[in-house]
Amino acid sequence: MTEYRREMEQETYSPEEFVERLAWSTRTTGGEFDPELLHNTFSEAISDLQGILEMQRLKCTQVEGIFGKEEQNLRARLMLLLHRNGTATENLSVLEKKVNSVATKVVHLGDQLESVNLPRERASEAAKLLKHLADFLQPGTVLLSDLFRDKEKLFEAAEIIQKLQTIAQDLSTGGTSARFEAACKKIAQKYDEIERALIEEFVAAQVVEDRDRMKQIAHILYNFKGYSQCVNAFIEQSQIGGFKAKDVFDDVIPLCDLNKPIIDHVFPNPEHVMGKFVLHVFHVRIQETVTAQLYDRQQNQDKFLKNLSSLYSRTRKVVNQLESFDLGSDSSFLEKITEQIFRKHLENYIRIEIKCLETKSNRILSLYYDALGHQKRQLQSSFQDFRRDIQAVIGARANINIAQIENFGGETFLSEEVAINLLQESRMGYSRCSLLSQKSEIANNAAQIFEILTQYLIKEHVDYALELGLQGIPLPDAKAQPEIYFFDIVKSCNAIVHLYEKEFVDSLLPLVTATPKLPECLDKKRAILEQIEIKLDAGIDRALDTIAGWVKIVLQLEHNKKEFFKSETFNDNENLNTVSPACSKVVRFVNIQVSKMKDSMDGKNIEAVLMELGVRIHRVIYEHLLMFQYSSVGAFSVICDVGEYLKCVKEFKIPMLNKIFETLRALCNLLIILPKDLNKHFNQEELMCLDPGIRMSFVQLRTDFKTARLHLNTVTQISSK
Repeated sequence: MTEYRREMEQETYSPEEFVERLAWSTRTTGGEFDPELLHNTFSEAISDLQGILEMQRLKCTQVEGIFGKEEQNLRARLMLLLHRNGTATENLSVLEKKVNSVATKVVHLGDQLESVNLPRERASEAAKLLKHLADFLQPGTVLLSDLFRDKEKLFEAAEIIQKLQTIAQDLSTGGTSARFEAACKKIAQKYDEIERALIEEFVAAQVVEDRDRMKQIAHILYNFKGYSQCVNAFIEQSQIGGFKAKDVFDDVIPLCDLNKPIIDHVFPNPEHVMGKFVLHVFHVRIQETVTAQLYDRQQNQDKFLKNLSSLYSRTRKVVNQLESFDLGSDSSFLEKITEQIFRKHLENYIRIEIKCLETKSNRILSLYYDALGHQKRQLQSSFQDFRRDIQAVIGARANINIAQIENFGGETFLSEEVAINLLQESRMGYSRCSLLSQKSEIANNAAQIFEILTQYLIKEHVDYALELGLQGIPLPDAKAQPEIYFFDIVKSCNAIVHLYEKEFVDSLLPLVTATPKLPECLDKKRAILEQIEIKLDAGIDRALDTIAGWVKIVLQLEHNKKEFFKSETFNDNENLNTVSPACSKVVRFVNIQVSKMKDSMDGKNIEAVLMELGVRIHRVIYEHLLMFQYSSVGAFSVICDVGEYLKCVKEFKIPMLNKIFETLRALCNLLIILPKDLNKHFNQEELMCLDPGIRMSFVQLRTDFKTARLHLNTVTQISSK
């Protein structure tokens, strides 16, 4: 039984495991179960467990009895404590009433004593003052009272002389002022003497850092006329050795933090004193630094602007940090000080900014063109275009090249480095504009900086390069393979314009938002970029004309009528699957130009340009094919060429171009198919989108057209029409 109870008291006890172990313990040596033994074992175990249950019930009954008695005892004790607490509360209420009654009597008695004592004290003080006044009324300069001669009684003397000074002021304004003139002078002299002595004592206490004595003297001097001198002496003494760093701005806040607790402890009006302390720091230390660093502005404008921006920024930082100090009731106190210090330097800020920006921008461009060995030209776009057109017309009719195309060896005259330098200068200008301009003038000043950037970056640099690039594009009827560098200009121009627009959004837009200058700046940017876009479009159009013109010239020079009017018999040694040299030359040239285009443009722009190029090349090839008569051998060669053109155009990845070149190849197939199959191919679905006249124009190019047309059902209909 004891073993069962010990096992049940374990935390890991499980009834199922207990029964399982009990059952397994009845197994025989052979591993079999004996039902009789199992029944006896379980019966004994059940009997033992029932015994354990009865014992536990008995223990529970005993424990419940013990806890019941303890509960009764605690209830009785709690009731006793509640009774005592009620009695104490009643006694406390009675005591409070008695205390209030006594306090009322004490206050009344104090008021009566004060009403009796106050006139007595005033009479005593008046008598004392009259005694000291009588001393000053005596002839001579020697005072009889020891109070004004004893330095140990300086504070008491100060209190008396301050009151006497008030009386003297009243006496000097009355009808008997002449009678008391000598006494008033002696009082004024002694007043000044004591005042100086108090200030000297204050400074001496400050040197030894005796704050309590400083406080005592400051409160006495508070009613004196020379209190401001005491404050000034404290400020000057506090700042001796306080500025140790090279940069005066680094010492301002630590110095204020150091003296703020002293000022709060010593002076009766700490806000006023702290304000004068800061005012002295600004007018003496900061103003000296500003004047020393900005005096040479006419000789070096860039250095002046950098120093002005740095000094003003650091001053503003100090002002923001000082806002946590209590400097009096005037919230704009620090703003006014800063304005006074920088007013004369900020009056002409934007004029200096614009002049400096113009100078530096002009220098950046000059250095760039000088490095290239290029002398900038005066260009007139309309006149140059007119002369180019006249030269092209004369050259085409006279079959001579009189146009002088100068491509400058492929130099684009565009530099992203130059653009970044100009944008950096304008970015610093915007930053200074936001910092140094008055709020009402920020938008106007920022717009002026934007105009300078637009003038030098877009007009003087980008537009100038575009004009040179337009003049450097070869004419379409060039006799030698043209070198087209305009796509390099397009690439650089796109990059620079992207930087220009990003600068507009990042730097200018925050300064002109919600002002009348915003639509004005947007209109200027839109107008100048539209001009750039127009010239880019014109240049790309000329470049495409040149490419198409060169393709036309190559085909005209390389192909002749005999080449396609070959014998109808095939030579076994002849490879008919090769393209013509002219086709290879055209494809190679077009691939080079397309590679340049893809490198300089992206997105919808490159799709539009490649589409236009493909259409123009298709037109040139189509018109060229209509100039010849084709035998079967010649037609096979043409089909190989057109297949190569199609392969080239597929690299453009424009489905419309693929379709028109596949249609052209289908038209060329009409040149080679057997006459009996001609009608079938003539009306095939791929060619049904074309006018029958266009299809018939290709059939007429066959050398056997007279016999082949007999197989066409549409010939009679076309002829009758």
